Amino acid sequence: MREGRNSEARISLRIEMSRPITTTEARRNFVSPYSRWYEKQPLPAELNGTLACQRLREPLFTPAISPGFKLQPEDKVFAMGSCFARGVELALIGQGIEVLSRAVEFDCFPAMNNELKLGFTNKYNTFAIYNELHWALDPVGEFPRDSVVDIGNGTFYDPHTNPALELGDFDETMRRREIIRSVTRRISMCRVVVITLGLVEVWRDKTANVFINQVIPGMFSRYPDRYELHATNSADNLSNLEAIHQLLKQFGHHDVQVIVTVSPVPLVATFSADDVVIANTYSKSLLRAVAQEWAAKYENVHYFPSYEIVQNSDPRLTWEEDRRHVKGEVVQHIMSLFLRNYFSGLPVTSAKLSASPNPVPDGIEPGKTTIRWFCHGAPDAAVYVSRNGAEEVLFAKDPHGSQELSGIGTDVTYEFSLYEAPDRKNRLAQISVTRPSFSAVPASKPDRVPSWR
Repeated sequence: MREGRNSEARISLRIEMSRPITTTEARRNFVSPYSRWYEKQPLPAELNGTLACQRLREPLFTPAISPGFKLQPEDKVFAMGSCFARGVELALIGQGIEVLSRAVEFDCFPAMNNELKLGFTNKYNTFAIYNELHWALDPVGEFPRDSVVDIGNGTFYDPHTNPALELGDFDETMRRREIIRSVTRRISMCRVVVITLGLVEVWRDKTANVFINQVIPGMFSRYPDRYELHATNSADNLSNLEAIHQLLKQFGHHDVQVIVTVSPVPLVATFSADDVVIANTYSKSLLRAVAQEWAAKYENVHYFPSYEIVQNSDPRLTWEEDRRHVKGEVVQHIMSLFLRNYFSGLPVTSAKLSASPNPVPDGIEPGKTTIRWFCHGAPDAAVYVSRNGAEEVLFAKDPHGSQELSGIGTDVTYEFSLYEAPDRKNRLAQISVTRPSFSAVPASKPDRVPSWR
C-alpha cells in the first residue's frame, strides 16, 4: 500500500488476474449484434441499428446492458458515492422500493444554499466510501474525532461529508456524525448496494492520518501544513474497492449485489498542475478501468454504464451551459434504462427480431435466411418458430444471436416469435418469413422438405 494510508487496520488483498474467456464464450460474444462498430455496406433495416456507428447517431445513446441480477420489489437498497447515487435513490423510491440510504433522520438537518439535503452524504472518492463503511460496520472501526476541523467562531466542519449543510458547533457536528454512522449501518440489511465513483484527487489529513472527502474554504489558510494532495492511482482505488467488497461480504446482506458506476460529472477544478480537462480525463479513465476490473472479478459486482451514456449522447442535449451538469432529460434517460434493466417490475428495455433476406428470393434451390434477434434485460429470452400455423418449436435460447434457417420451400410461412422466457408468457417481437412462388420448376427437381437447425 502507498505511504499515507489510513492508520486503521486495512485488509491486505493480492490483486489476481481476471478469469480468462474461453473460446466458446469469445465466439458467442463475437456474434452479438452489439459487437461491431462498423461494417462495409451496412443494411440498417437488417441490422436494426445495432452497429456502433449507427447507434452513436442517436440523440441519446442507449448501450446494450445485460444485468447480472434483477432487483425485486421486496429488496432494500443503499446508495453511496456521488450525484448518481442520489438519482438512483429518487428513481427507486418512485417505484416503491425501500431505499435505506435516504433516511428521514436527515430531514431536520439545515441545508445551505438550497442544496439537496442528502447532498451532504455524497462521497467523491473510494477512500471516503471505504472509511464510512469501515466506521459503521467494523467493530474495530473508530471515527477519528481529531479530523473534525475547527473553522473558527465556534463552528466545525466534518471533512468526511460534503459541505451542503450549515456548519454547527462541535457537539452538533458529532451528533450529525453519529446519525450518519447509524444510517450507514443499515447497509447490512440491503441486498442491493449502488456505488458511484467520482474523483481520484484526494486530500489526506496528516494530523489525523486519514484521507478525507472534501475540503472547504478556510481550511488551508487556517491549517496551511495540515493537508497534502494525493493523485491516487489504479492500485490505490482498486485496493479500496477490494476492502469495500470484503466489508460487505463480512457484514452485509448474505446475497448482496453491488452496482458500480462512474459519475460523468467532470471536475469543477483540479489541484494538480494539469489542464482541468486532462486531469478529468485521467480521473474518469482510471475509475472506469478500476470499476471494470472490480466487476470482472466478482459475480456479485455489476457495472452500469451511466458514464458512457452521457459521453456518447449529443452534447447539445446532454450538458447545461457550464458543460458540467447533466440536463434533466438525460438523467431521466439514464434512470429509465437503469430501472428497465434491473427492476423486475418493469418490461424489457427493447427487443428486436429480423430476418435477412425476407422475403426469401425465389429460385430452383431451397432458400435460406438468417434470423437475428436481441433484447435488453431478459437473460432467459428464447426464439420459437411455427411452420404454416403448426405448433411452435424452440429455435434458439439466448438473449441475442443469429442463426440460419435453411431448406425454405415456396408457399410456406415461418412465424418467428421472441419471448422473454421459455414459458412463452410474454412475447417481445414477432416476424413472418415467406418465399414467393416461382414460375417454373424442372420436373427433375422434387420438392424438398424445409428444415431448421
